[in-house]
Amino acid sequence: MINLEGGRGSRGETWVKLSAVYALPGRARFEYVLRGELEEILEFMAELGYDGVEYNIPDPFKLDFDRLSDTTEAYGLRVSAISTGLAYLEYGLSLTHPDRDVRDKAVEFMAKYIELASAHKSGVVVGLIRGKRGGRSVEEARRLLVDSLKRLRDPCERHGVNLLLEPLNRYETDLVNKVSEALSIIGETGDWVKLLFDTFHMGIEERSLYDAILHAGPSIGHVHVAENNRLPPGMGSIDWEKTVFRLLRVGYRGYLSLEAMPEPSLKEALKQTADTLKPLVTSL
Repeated sequence: MINLEGGRGSRGETWVKLSAVYALPGRARFEYVLRGELEEILEFMAELGYDGVEYNIPDPFKLDFDRLSDTTEAYGLRVSAISTGLAYLEYGLSLTHPDRDVRDKAVEFMAKYIELASAHKSGVVVGLIRGKRGGRSVEEARRLLVDSLKRLRDPCERHGVNLLLEPLNRYETDLVNKVSEALSIIGETGDWVKLLFDTFHMGIEERSLYDAILHAGPSIGHVHVAENNRLPPGMGSIDWEKTVFRLLRVGYRGYLSLEAMPEPSLKEALKQTADTLKPLVTSL
């Protein structure tokens, strides 16, 4: 039975930790992440009590990841996850692209992301990089996605890394929008694919955000947090105490990673999120 009387493990560490998504420099525009001078941001996050950073990396082959990891850990932070959406936005790579060569390149990128994530045992996000239907049937696009994910089983199991399949809202993709759709794909792949639960997207796609957490249950491997208006937690209408309580109820032990519009400013967004969520994850 899950202990719902506290948010700490036997040694006092919090079961649920705070993180935020930081985008490494690139050409693509993506508004819902942190950007700016990395060490200044890491220092500020550490001061606020964050535990990790989720890095959105355009090209995993053009990165000194050891140096990035060392810099992150120098501020007492961990790499909570690796996001892959910039590979889709910058290079057009997707796991369901109609061109086999492009799919192969996407799988190659994903395998490299998995290798990088292995040092931290963090997950690798399958968000935008899953692609879109592009006029094809749901069945055809879904088949290509499942096939591509299965090709990543070996590197995932070899490195001890999970893929994090993220249902996205209908305005960003027409492939895998709901928790049930993600769970169906996970059922065809394996337990090395988990569900990334994004509170903003699921607030659009599901009748009840809170019931959707119960539906996803132990398949949840990572969580993105943003309000219903995609502002930071505490600036919208989501009941965060109820959200965190539901996550604990299904046995979630991981990060709440901020992926929201950094408004009114980057630092204010980070502080707002910490002020809203930190008391919950340390006291529930």
